[in-house]
Amino acid sequence: MIIEYNLNIDNVVPEKYATLTKTGKLSIRKYTKTDYYEVVQQYVSSLAIRIARNIFGLLPIKTVIINTKNNILDTSIGEIKNITILSVKIDRNTLNGLNFDLINPFDAMSNFEHNVRFLKTKGFQPVEKINI
Repeated sequence: MIIEYNLNIDNVVPEKYATLTKTGKLSIRKYTKTDYYEVVQQYVSSLAIRIARNIFGLLPIKTVIINTKNNILDTSIGEIKNITILSVKIDRNTLNGLNFDLINPFDAMSNFEHNVRFLKTKGFQPVEKINI
């Protein structure tokens, strides 16, 4: 099975976070670029794993290919493009062998055939989809 979905990261992952100061006041701060993209990285990879778990729970299939797409501004032409940012082929047996309480979702992608290009200060970059 191949699943392809569009994700609008800008509407899901906030650019700011709230903390309490020592005096009990609410402090709202903006993420640094690397911290923001780390949150995005974890969100995108954990969502792919969640989708795979849900599909395997519903259907008696052995493998699923998940293609995550996002709208990104192509500054060379000044247009928004819908590009694939993560393509992963997940098999049921390997997924079931993961300890979900202790994994890092992005690191867990190494257990599967995947295409991803991630830069700490620029985020996800375009990749090719995995074929059947």
